[in-house]
Amino acid sequence: MAGVNGEFLIVLGACLAVSVLQCVAATSYDVGGSSGWTIPSSSKLYSDWVKSTTFKLGDKLVFKFTTGQHNAYRVSKADYDKCSGSSPMEKYETGPATVTLNSTGHHYYICAVSGHCTAGQKVSVKVSTAAAPGSSPSPSPGTTVTPVSPSSSQGPSSGKGSSTPTSSANSPGGSKSGASHSAASAVAIFIVIVSGFATLFL
Repeated sequence: MAGVNGEFLIVLGACLAVSVLQCVAATSYDVGGSSGWTIPSSSKLYSDWVKSTTFKLGDKLVFKFTTGQHNAYRVSKADYDKCSGSSPMEKYETGPATVTLNSTGHHYYICAVSGHCTAGQKVSVKVSTAAAPGSSPSPSPGTTVTPVSPSSSQGPSSGKGSSTPTSSANSPGGSKSGASHSAASAVAIFIVIVSGFATLFL
């Protein structure tokens, strides 16, 4: 009987370990670091921000902006280069907006408020093929993505941003929100659960 309980505990512990690793693998990045999503003081703010960061599938971009003053539109490369928000693929008009990176390759975002993109409020991120374990190819909870069809691209958007606040920490690759806090919390929870089961079964 003790062997069965021990095997059960090992299997349960392995499952919990995998779950913990999946929870902490994805990282949230505050776009623009401490500056946030705004008209930058330097036209290189956002290009410099992405230089030393490797974005993975499942990572999240947090566009911190005041609703009504800015927005974030995902656009094609051609529209990014022209600063055109007339045919967006996705619209985020309520700040802060959290975007899950759910496909590889380049993702292009602009602020479609008149004059903002041409003043430098645009960012291009390249998402690597190395998927974060447990990453989901869907938008984050609390975020409504408004995919835009060509026929509705001129109308107002009802896209919502996430209302979940994130903290920011300065790092060379930009601001990573919640990564260290979620890892520490997940490890602590894992230890408590395993300890509890060990007490019950051993």
